[in-house]
This record gives sequence, C-alpha cells and structure tokens, in this order.
Amino acid sequence: MVRTTIYLPEELHNGLKHLAVEMRCPMADLLRKAVEETYEHELGDIRAAQKAWKSHLINPGKAVPARSCFARRAKHA
Repeated sequence: MVRTTIYLPEELHNGLKHLAVEMRCPMADLLRKAVEETYEHELGDIRAAQKAWKSHLINPGKAVPARSCFARRAKHA
C-alpha cells in the first residue's frame, strides 16, 4: 500500500471520524471504499488498459486499433 495525504473540510473529517467509530473500522477503510466505489468503472478501465498493454508488449501483432477501443468504451458510457 501507498500512503497519501488528503485535506478534508473539518465537518467532513469529523463526520467520517464518528462513522468510523460507529462502524468499528479505521477511517482509512471508509475512504478507500468510497474512492473504489466512486471510481470503480474508471479504475477497471485503467486495469484493463494495463493488462492490454502488457499483452501487447508480449505479442504486438495482436494489437486492436484504438478507434475500436474508443467506440467500445463510448457504448458503455
């Protein structure tokens, strides 16, 4: 895991702190879950792109034109 710093408005921080106590979990878990749920689709696209790039580096002959990828993504948006 990578450590990062974010700045939150005091009211939001206090609310998350209380929620974490009520849920008996670290505030960091609440923040991770919120980020993952909010950006689930985009993170999935990034992971797929990374996987595709690794595959491309192994066998560049199986490359798919970028326009096909963009058209597929536009259908899912």
